[in-house]
Amino acid sequence: MMTLFINYKSLSDERLMELVRLKADERAFDELYRRYARLLQGFFFRRLGGDAEQASDLLQDTFLRVWQALTSHSDSGLTSHSTGGLTSHSTGGPTSRSWLFTIAYNLCKNIYRSNQHEQAYLDSLPADEPAEEAATPLQLDAAAFDQALQQELSRLPEPQQMLFELRFTQELTVPEIAAIIGIPEGTVKSRLHTLTNYLRLKLKDYE
Repeated sequence: MMTLFINYKSLSDERLMELVRLKADERAFDELYRRYARLLQGFFFRRLGGDAEQASDLLQDTFLRVWQALTSHSDSGLTSHSTGGLTSHSTGGPTSRSWLFTIAYNLCKNIYRSNQHEQAYLDSLPADEPAEEAATPLQLDAAAFDQALQQELSRLPEPQQMLFELRFTQELTVPEIAAIIGIPEGTVKSRLHTLTNYLRLKLKDYE
């Protein structure tokens, strides 16, 4: 089928990526950008302390890496070198969304490292304890609760903020987060358990 007659908006993310990978289809790439640019822009903006210019730069860097990864490895699929951890794009492998957030996460981590925050990042990681995945965070529609939650999150080290962002703002699954951060699923569950218990304690007045 000629790409001129393809309804790109009706295609899945995976099909769009396939068109980019096999045909360097710019319209398919533009549709991926349309779907994810705003989401990733917000992610970068929050994770970089409200720096809109840097968030915009990293957004462009993300999609540049996506284009390069897809069009440079058409024979062998996506590689960990070019994607920051994705090793397969076949059924059952990482999703397009989790791959994009893997790239975004690694770009943020590079920024933290370049700002000499690496040791603080490592020191702030909570001890890993066996735990079940915590329930979803407190769900109250009161504006006061939302404000209090944001204040508590702002006091946490970046790794905990990032974990909250990936799980509860972006609604990624535990397996997706484990792949993005590069840690076992049990460790993700443990850290979520610690984080949500901490927030419940701090926000108990809103229950």
